[in-house]
Amino acid sequence: MPYTRNDGVDIWYETCGQGPAITFLHGRAGNAASWWRQVAHFSKTHTVTVFDQRGFGRSPCMRDDFRADALSGDVAAVLDAAGVTRSVLVSQSMGGISAMRFARDCPERLAGLIVSSSMAGIVPMDIRRRLAELERANTVTLPDRAFAPGYNDREPALYELYKQILSFNTAFDPGWRARIAGPDQSFGAKDFTDYAVPTTFVVGEHDQFFPPNFVHEIAAWVPGATVIDMPDVGHSPYWESPDAFNETIRNWMSENAVW
Repeated sequence: MPYTRNDGVDIWYETCGQGPAITFLHGRAGNAASWWRQVAHFSKTHTVTVFDQRGFGRSPCMRDDFRADALSGDVAAVLDAAGVTRSVLVSQSMGGISAMRFARDCPERLAGLIVSSSMAGIVPMDIRRRLAELERANTVTLPDRAFAPGYNDREPALYELYKQILSFNTAFDPGWRARIAGPDQSFGAKDFTDYAVPTTFVVGEHDQFFPPNFVHEIAAWVPGATVIDMPDVGHSPYWESPDAFNETIRNWMSENAVW
């Protein structure tokens, strides 16, 4: 299995297909396996790279190695190892933090950025307080919170598969998330004064982590960014409605990506 190394951690990755490059970054409840339907779809026309971010799946790390300042370097190391010089990044939830850090550090290597179901590390204190209130009021936990209400009843087999993929993350402690998403790691307006990467945010109508109004609010901080609202899905549109998600991604890339 292919590995690359960055900042003391071995990162598992996989590349397949040929054509313009797309790289997928999973969220906290997933790993590279989460993108199975995106890999099957896009590898017919693109070079597709997926990887287990540090601390997840086949890329275990210690607590002190799970740091915000290592995430961008992990993306760069994977792209270098895969022989990819320029790529679209498609990120989900926590993966949006890694993706936005890379966009700020290495914009010349990005043909475009798609941030799905994520605040991308843009969480000023007023929004942070409102999200905390939302968190206290919401009693739904993973995996149910990853979907629109009732998904378990509609798709019991896929719901079970999601649970199994989540269970692969045996080395990850959910409490570590604060190490990359705390107030000290948040982006501010000054971080986007020279931002020029083509960017869109995708958000599900029933997202129980980051509802659409929050995503629209923070997307306005990013010069030129747009927001794509997806109906009838929750926090995981790539999983809940893969055909619509894939079409959304493909259409946006055809109009906006600069390879």
